[in-house]
Amino acid sequence: MKTIIGFLLAIALLTSCEGAGIVAEDTNKLLLDDQQQEQALAQEIEQYAQNKACKGSGCKSVGMGVKACGGPVKYLIYSLSQVDEKVLLSKINAYNALQTELNKKYNRVSDCMMALPPTVDCVNGLCTAQ
Repeated sequence: MKTIIGFLLAIALLTSCEGAGIVAEDTNKLLLDDQQQEQALAQEIEQYAQNKACKGSGCKSVGMGVKACGGPVKYLIYSLSQVDEKVLLSKINAYNALQTELNKKYNRVSDCMMALPPTVDCVNGLCTAQ
C-alpha cells in the first residue's frame, strides 16, 4: 500500500513540475513578445521624428517612455516642420501607456533620476539640444 501511495505522489510531483515548466515557458514568451512590441513602437517613433531639419524656430521636445517610479525616460527632439505633431504625440502617448502597463506587469524598477527637458533650438538647420 505504501508503495502505491509513494508511486502516486511521485507521479503527481513530476506532473506538477512539467506544468511549472510550461508556465515558465509561456511567461518567457509573453515577456519576449511584450519587449518586442515595446521596442518596435519605440523604433517607429524614433524613425518618424528622425528628420530634424528646421528653419529658424519650430523645434520642440517631448517626454518619451515612463520610468517605473515616474517621469520620462528621455526627451525626443523633433522639428515641427518635419512631423505631424498630433501623430507624433499620439504615438508617444501609446508608447508611454504601454511602458506604464509593462512597468506594473513586470514590477520593473528604475533609477528614479529626474530627466530634465532640454532647451531646444534650430542650429545650422537642425533641431538641437542646447
